[in-house]
Amino acid sequence: MYKCSAKAQLVMDQVRARCQSDTQTNNKWTGRSGNYMYIMGRENADGKATGVVHKIAEDSSHKLCGSFKIMSDGIITRFTGLSKADWNSFMNSAEAEYKVKYSETETVEEPAAEKVAV
Repeated sequence: MYKCSAKAQLVMDQVRARCQSDTQTNNKWTGRSGNYMYIMGRENADGKATGVVHKIAEDSSHKLCGSFKIMSDGIITRFTGLSKADWNSFMNSAEAEYKVKYSETETVEEPAAEKVAV
């Protein structure tokens, strides 16, 4: 499985959900000017999610048309074939999900009372 930061993964989950609703696949969606598919790139040590985007032609062939980059903090800086409105929707949903999943699990430990030998 591709590894990236939790926030970048939550954004990718939003993109995958869009693909599922559009085409019942995990990496193809219908955009304003045609059908697209993304292909994940190499894993990045800094937690980014990156890859390429192909446009699918009428004859089912596909051709490279761009790329995508989701920063480790969940910000989409590039995603060919998706509108800015989609970007904002995905980033907002991912941020809300992150707060629900990870903010509640973070617990602050109380400092231990010092034990003094008598």
